[in-house]
Amino acid sequence: MDKEFWAEIQKNQYEIPAGQTLAGLTRELFSYLGSTDPQLRDDIGYIVFANWLKQDRYSVEEIRAYIKKLLANLHIGIGENESDSVFLRTFSVLFLAEIVHNDNKKRLLEKADITPVLEQGLWYIASEKDPRGYIPVLGWAHALAHTADLLMVLARNRHLEEPDFLNILNAISEKIIHSTNYIYIHGEDERLASAVNQILRRDQILVENIKAWAGSFTKHDWADAYTDEYHNRAFQNTRNLLRSIYLELKQSKEGGSKQVEFESIFLEAIENLKPF
Repeated sequence: MDKEFWAEIQKNQYEIPAGQTLAGLTRELFSYLGSTDPQLRDDIGYIVFANWLKQDRYSVEEIRAYIKKLLANLHIGIGENESDSVFLRTFSVLFLAEIVHNDNKKRLLEKADITPVLEQGLWYIASEKDPRGYIPVLGWAHALAHTADLLMVLARNRHLEEPDFLNILNAISEKIIHSTNYIYIHGEDERLASAVNQILRRDQILVENIKAWAGSFTKHDWADAYTDEYHNRAFQNTRNLLRSIYLELKQSKEGGSKQVEFESIFLEAIENLKPF
């Protein structure tokens, strides 16, 4: 299919053209996941799939099959750094985020459907080695930001409970505290902060557990953060994340009953985060 074909679909409110099938066109969209053409990958693949989900064009069984395919994609090329395989993984994560987002609104899926998405999402954030955000010509890879989006919609999902929230928080802190190879400069800290704050709004985690989690950032050994370039990157990423969490809490109008306590906890963490 050429780009003009998809432009006509978008112009016609995502109606399926005569002679085409939803299943066949969706297979075509999935083939764009790993494309190095950002228009095919972002503007066509992602946008069209998201709109067809929104329009309830897929059955629950079809969605379940797509989840399995997308989760399998996360393993393809994992561990590679700065290769084009990142696009298949990171846009599979974004498709999964759309599926969970759609489920949050319509309550289509069972806990057994959501659990593997959570488990593989946590595995993926730890396993992905390509930190790049925007890549000239090729467009957005943005693996960490897309994973943060998935964790954010999972944090809203009715099937998750306190242990799941704690696992998400711990996966985020582990990723950032040990992010020694790259300083994230494309808004990743804000996307992760949104995931954290969705968890805080659920009011299902004890305040002392949040305090312990925030304290885990400051208890890390940052003694050489200003003199060692690797530790400096992790320090900058950690400070940016804590600041973003605190700022989002301060600006939120949807905070839970413990918001003031959480603001105090993260302000204290920021003040205690020192490289000496």
